[in-house]
Amino acid sequence: MNTLIVNNRAIDYEELLDIIAQSNGIYENTLIKLLQCNRISLESRLKTLKKNKIISRGKLNKHFYYVSTYDLKHMKDLDLQSMVVQYLVTIGLYTNKIQVNDSLDKNKQLYISVYASGKYNYKNDESIKKLANMRVNQLIHEQDRKYFAHFIVNELTKFPIRVASFSDILQEKYYTTSIDTVDILALPNKEFIPAIQSNLADVSFRNLENNSTLIRNDILIFLNDSNELCYFVKENNQYKLQTIPSIVDFFYYLTLHKNSKDAIYISDNKTEYDNADNLYFQSYLNKEKYNTVQLKKGKQKAQS
Repeated sequence: MNTLIVNNRAIDYEELLDIIAQSNGIYENTLIKLLQCNRISLESRLKTLKKNKIISRGKLNKHFYYVSTYDLKHMKDLDLQSMVVQYLVTIGLYTNKIQVNDSLDKNKQLYISVYASGKYNYKNDESIKKLANMRVNQLIHEQDRKYFAHFIVNELTKFPIRVASFSDILQEKYYTTSIDTVDILALPNKEFIPAIQSNLADVSFRNLENNSTLIRNDILIFLNDSNELCYFVKENNQYKLQTIPSIVDFFYYLTLHKNSKDAIYISDNKTEYDNADNLYFQSYLNKEKYNTVQLKKGKQKAQS
């Protein structure tokens, strides 16, 4: 990714503190990518937390923060997972809530609440409108067309995503523990794909409590080296990857794979969208308020 999405989202103090506390060490750069925030504002918050001895700061090539302990592997994993958040924002899926959790095998993973406005995108972007019309025509069943249309015509679509990562083929293994969320697995590159493909299965009818091998076949894959988000499509008994380059393609994926449909919330209430968008709107207001160039121009104009 050439340009990171930063200075777009205001900092929620409690969210920031919770992420640091739960991460067992997190790079400052990871926090910026994860929160899509202003670096200067973040450094000011971190400095205050450190001054009050709530967090500690260390350096291993680059600065990181922690509460009581830190683990280099967790820091690398979270940095890889933060690139998923960056990608989602570029296609129009914004983050309402961000948490760091432990998985069953004690690895760190993200739990994020994302949202989008299909109606806004559809009304204001002709390319999205054309793509949406093309995708709906590709759907064979009428019920799928109706389901897909919900994402496009409603004001708010909101759902949880779990983001995990897999960075060592020899020492780690990944398996599905739940289908209560949309799942994204972040990988360094395509070399890790065969290790995933061999365990893909339809797990929607299985008891996952004791599962230790199977991976849901609707898993989303993020490839860090190529900055691509993909899902598996089965053709001639073989799985191949299909990319998701836009919000419409993400809605199309959700239509084809409904394992996590109970977690998806759709509303036509503009107020609910505004509430979800609060941190981004607050960032916009902050930029307006502290835009020193504009303030200086306004002052000069008033004096002329």
